[in-house]
This record gives sequence, structure tokens and C-alpha cells, in this order.
Amino acid sequence: MSSATQPIGVIARLLDLSERRVQQLSREGVIPKAERGQYDLIGSVRGYVRYLRDQAVKAQAGAPDYAAERARFIRARADLAEMEAEEKRRSLIAAEQIEAAWIAVLALLRTRLLALPDRLAPQAFEQSTVGDTRNLIRAAIREVLDDLAQPDIELEADIDLAECAHSAGGTDPEADGGEGAGRSEAAAGPDDQRLGRSEPTAEL
Repeated sequence: MSSATQPIGVIARLLDLSERRVQQLSREGVIPKAERGQYDLIGSVRGYVRYLRDQAVKAQAGAPDYAAERARFIRARADLAEMEAEEKRRSLIAAEQIEAAWIAVLALLRTRLLALPDRLAPQAFEQSTVGDTRNLIRAAIREVLDDLAQPDIELEADIDLAECAHSAGGTDPEADGGEGAGRSEAAAGPDDQRLGRSEPTAEL
């Protein structure tokens, strides 16, 4: 028996493999195939060393670069934090904007409510009972409130926010019984006589 060829048992012990693994590597072409049960010794060693080297190169090529991966992770985390901060900035509203919006809404409410007497007077004059008049006024007030509750409400362009803010704590002359109240009292006599109202005034 030539020393250039050895049986599978010797090749297996030399390469620290099982005989089954040696046969598998032989079928895969890693080591030369056996001839008459004998394996080429030098060819088997060289083939197996070449196989291990190729496996190491493939593993190195596919191995992750931990430094690059860590840098990518830090960058992604920083981008996420920046997006969250930007989202929070957009969700915050300046106090001045909130104050201006409330003043505008209240001013619009005041304007709409003060316009109700002139608008409802002719209709209230035609009502036959106090209950009908009360329902008319309630429906008008509810209409104003429903309009203000709409998300797409457009504030009137002629509202002076500064003037509204100044007069927010004051009262309307007509509501205080001033000159306007005198006119209302003067005009209320004929209307009440025509309607013959004797029922007490109901609260809204």
C-alpha cells in the first residue's frame, strides 16, 4: 500500500472528522474521491485546508461590521428622537394664539347674541303665547351655539380683537337699562297690549 493513499479511517483521524463526513466531502468534491477504498493523502489534506479557508473568507465577508452597525443604530435613534421632537413642536400651540382664538370666538358670540333681539322681534310679535316665544328664542340661541361649535367656523373679518378684549368685562348699554333699555320699555307697551300677555316671563 502506497503512503500517498490511505484508507478512510486514517483520513478521518488525520482531518479530525468522522468517516461519514469524509465520504460527504468526497462527494462534494472537496477532497479527491477514493480509488479502491483508498484516499489520496496529500490531495485530501490540501482539499480540506482549501475548504476551511474558503469557509473562513465567506464568514468574514458575511459577518456584520459591529462598529458600522452601532453607528447606524445611533443614527437611527437620533433620527427617531428628532422626529418625535418635531411632532411635539407641531402639536404645541402658543398661549397668545389660544388667547386670540378665544377672544375672537367670544366676540363673535357676543355679536350674534346682540343681533338676536332685532332679528327675533318681528317673529316674537307674531307668536300667540309665551311658550311659543320662549321656544323661538331658545331655537335662535341654540342655532348660534351650534354655528360656533362647527370646527370650520370662519371668524368675521370686522371683529376688533383689542376692542373685544377691552369690552369683555363690560356690559352692553342696552342690557344695563340705558338709552336702549328706555326705548325697549317704550316699545314694549303696545306689543304686550296687543298680545295680551299676562303670563310671567319664563327663564331661558
